[in-house]
Amino acid sequence: MTTIPDREPTLTDVVQQIVALRGDLEQSRQELNDKLEQSRQELNDKLEQSRQELKTEVQRWDERFFQFQRDNLTTARTIIITAGSVVILSPVLQALAPAIQTVVSRLAGGDIAQ
Repeated sequence: MTTIPDREPTLTDVVQQIVALRGDLEQSRQELNDKLEQSRQELNDKLEQSRQELKTEVQRWDERFFQFQRDNLTTARTIIITAGSVVILSPVLQALAPAIQTVVSRLAGGDIAQ
């Protein structure tokens, strides 16, 4: 409290000091609210950034998964087609085996006894 020497504070002095303290308190409260709002906004920005990074990572993993599935499907189709071809063509190759053996032996220059 500001007092003049040789004098006791009056009620007016006390009221002025209370008003000044209320003004200081209101200013401090406003500064604190501003800092809190700024901190809240920074946290919201970081949270949104984290969400976006997570969303991007999930999309990458989804794409990897679907590419893996496409690759597996292609491999499975290749195996099925190859197995089907072997099953279908094996009787034909068995029937042609003696003829192929004869042609190969003639080209090699010898006769193979049957």
